[in-house]
Amino acid sequence: MEKEKTFWGIHAGKTGDAESSFEEKNVVAIAWEKMGDLAQLKTREDFKKKYEQVYPNAKPGAIPVSAGQLYRFVREMKVGDIVIFPLKRSAEIRLGRVTGES
Repeated sequence: MEKEKTFWGIHAGKTGDAESSFEEKNVVAIAWEKMGDLAQLKTREDFKKKYEQVYPNAKPGAIPVSAGQLYRFVREMKVGDIVIFPLKRSAEIRLGRVTGES
């Protein structure tokens, strides 16, 4: 029996500004530069603490949501998972598969 697949919806920024980079490099990525090297963070709590340090004016309700997005991208996305990537500029949907880590 085949293992159940996990699907991820990834967006290229609010305006789709990273779409061309995703397509040209054949990758999906997140660009929270202020957060630094996310590989150093291990637990959800680590992500929350770092987020609070970097964004001290964040609303309390936004912290677990934003930190959770980062945590899932770094710690839960696995090789073999399916990525759904909607393009804002053309209303197309691209499908891909996670093939490795960067």
